[in-house]
Amino acid sequence: MKLKNRTILVTGGTSGIGFAFAKRLLDMGNTVIITGRSQQRIDQTVKNNPGLIGMAADVSDPNSVEQLAKELRIHYPKLDIIFNNAGIIHEFDLFDEAVTYEHLTAEIATNLNGTIYITKALLPLLAQQQEAMIVNVSSLLANITVANAPAYSATKAGIHMFSDALREQIRAKGKNIHVMELCPPVISETNLTDTFDEGFLNKMISLPLAKLVNVGVKGMEKNKIRVNAGFTKVMRFSMKFAPDFITHTWGQMLLKSN
Repeated sequence: MKLKNRTILVTGGTSGIGFAFAKRLLDMGNTVIITGRSQQRIDQTVKNNPGLIGMAADVSDPNSVEQLAKELRIHYPKLDIIFNNAGIIHEFDLFDEAVTYEHLTAEIATNLNGTIYITKALLPLLAQQQEAMIVNVSSLLANITVANAPAYSATKAGIHMFSDALREQIRAKGKNIHVMELCPPVISETNLTDTFDEGFLNKMISLPLAKLVNVGVKGMEKNKIRVNAGFTKVMRFSMKFAPDFITHTWGQMLLKSN
């Protein structure tokens, strides 16, 4: 897919992975719209980065998603790429009686439901285009859980399965919409890395954000169905042979590092 003169929506685009991809795609000559919950952060990001377009939206809220879709249909009818990136991570102990049900499911609402809501709301618009693409950001943790953030791992595994099912439905409908799953390892420049200590990050599993953007963009250009970046390649391969052993060993290492 040629990544020029496209109209692209990036959710969670005010920081981290979303912002880095939004900037790169903007520099490549595309119209890029970023979303986030905070209007203030949207306004500041757009002010500091001329050319970006901002729309406040909460991907976990169906009403907010529907309003966003309505605005996009009116003002950006040529939308042809969705980059589903919005995500949060919570660490919690399942034995802790102070942890509420709302806290347990917050990541599901944003990471998994948000990806599904945005995709469903905008799929008809993408289907009108000559060629389109949906990029869903999952994770290394779609393949192996991080024990102190159990719901996060579950959401990323769900995004993996949803992406596969979505791709097959699109194929059955004969639509020219590519679906790419982007699977980053831990990215040290984002705000989702407090789960790991810096020594472990630097030595084993981290990847610079710029390198993730490079491999992600190349994957999009080649219509890849999945991009396993950095350490994710190693872990995905290893899980084919000893999944239970690796899950246990990995989980214990991470719990002891915190």
